[in-house]
Amino acid sequence: CILFSFFQWHRLFTTDNDGLSFNRLQLSLLGYNGPTLLIIRSTSGGIFGAYTASRWKESKDFYGTRDCFLYQLYPTVKMYRPKGGVAQNYMYCNPFARSRGGDKQAHGIGFGGTTTQPRLFIDESFDNCVGASGDGTFEAGPLLPPSSSTPGASSQKYFDVDAIEVWGVGGDDVVKNALHARSKQREIIDANIQKARQVDKRQFLDDFNTGIFESKAFAHKQQVQGRVDLHIEE
Repeated sequence: CILFSFFQWHRLFTTDNDGLSFNRLQLSLLGYNGPTLLIIRSTSGGIFGAYTASRWKESKDFYGTRDCFLYQLYPTVKMYRPKGGVAQNYMYCNPFARSRGGDKQAHGIGFGGTTTQPRLFIDESFDNCVGASGDGTFEAGPLLPPSSSTPGASSQKYFDVDAIEVWGVGGDDVVKNALHARSKQREIIDANIQKARQVDKRQFLDDFNTGIFESKAFAHKQQVQGRVDLHIEE
């Protein structure tokens, strides 16, 4: 556990219990309509992350508000707030399954930067993630430890995930309402999945009743027979 469990904090996800699973991480976030604190520990020992007060959703575009910041917790403590300029690329949640890779964008969870090169990015594989030192949305500064112990060494840019925790914060009532919103979102997703299954089953029965399967089977039989006849003629 990276942090102790404090009052008014609710743990939404931890790799210690949920494993290095992007699907479970995404499930813990989507629909949650309250402030969240994302804490990452890299295999190189750095601790850093992001805070946001916006509702999590799947999107190929950035969303969120200025109530979002990045931070480094170890080896030093630093906070990087929005600059207040034109760029407003606060948060990003774009799984591969949403477009099957057709959007040509980075697939995972990101903050800052662009949809192809986010400032802080968790890849779905949890490997080769990105923690850059600057972008157009947030103040500049390192998220990752220095690349070496040499004084003045530049910070790393890429990292592999050792552990992740996501906490719902903001007080008991805020967390309770946010969890309720997440539950409603899951109900909608489950209902859509069930509806899709019913449509598939109905289509199967319609095809069966109209003889499509029989026709396809007959056509396949004819093709096979044709190949056999051709072999005999030779």
